Amino acid sequence: MLGPKEIEKVIPHRGHMRLVDEIREYNDNSGVGIKYVRDDEFWCAGHFPGKPIMPGVLQIEALAQTACFIALNKLGFTDGNALGYFTTMEKIKFSHMVHPGDTLELHVELIQSKMRMFKFHGIAMVAGKKVAEATFSAMMDFKEKPAE
Repeated sequence: MLGPKEIEKVIPHRGHMRLVDEIREYNDNSGVGIKYVRDDEFWCAGHFPGKPIMPGVLQIEALAQTACFIALNKLGFTDGNALGYFTTMEKIKFSHMVHPGDTLELHVELIQSKMRMFKFHGIAMVAGKKVAEATFSAMMDFKEKPAE
């Protein structure tokens, strides 16, 4: 299991925008990230007052950050100097609401990769129940190939 410090060695997200707290398992083609949804999250006061619900776009972002971790590891970029940018999002579905106190499990699987382009399918779950699902693509951006 990897915690925030190890995750931040690979993906560039920091502060409130790092939406993955742990990587429980990963290989070149899949992985499981964890997001502990807290009641002090930046969105709680406004989405929605008195009844906070994690925005769907943040759930998809958490899936994408888990996917970015997998892609950059696969490419050998584990120094935090590479970025991943969304290029497409499709087949997005939300099944249940996510609230503070929930543990969001972020299951991602690599569908296709070609050079710097990666396509993933992700499923977010809370307590064994699917809450969100999406297929998305991203381009990895880096300046030079890592030393072997």
